[in-house]
Amino acid sequence: MKPLKSIFIVDDDPIHQQITEIMLHRLSISEAVSRFSDAQDALDHIRANMHNAEAMPDVILLDLNMPVMDGWEFLEAFDAVRSTLPSKIKVYVLTSSIDEKDRERVARFTFVEGYLTKPLSKEIILQLAQ
Repeated sequence: MKPLKSIFIVDDDPIHQQITEIMLHRLSISEAVSRFSDAQDALDHIRANMHNAEAMPDVILLDLNMPVMDGWEFLEAFDAVRSTLPSKIKVYVLTSSIDEKDRERVARFTFVEGYLTKPLSKEIILQLAQ
């Protein structure tokens, strides 16, 4: 299995960021992991590097409940720019929410690859690289 070039973790909880990053490194899933505590910062990075495929992640792990810009607002904004990006980015919602309404709402975003619950398991992480 070839490791992914880059994964973005977008989550305001530094403990979940740390745990996820450690698991990704242990399983050699990605060459690089970038952490964003604010979805706006991740979106700004994507917009600023729209023409630079090397600066784009292969995967975004997105929390839904965050201050400033939450995951829902990120999904809306990302949907508006994703067709102009130099490469396809897989987006996975990574949340502690088990609310079925959240799952249904996420399903409306056809580009979201999956709805994952925290904490990530080894098996789920290995599926990200496939």
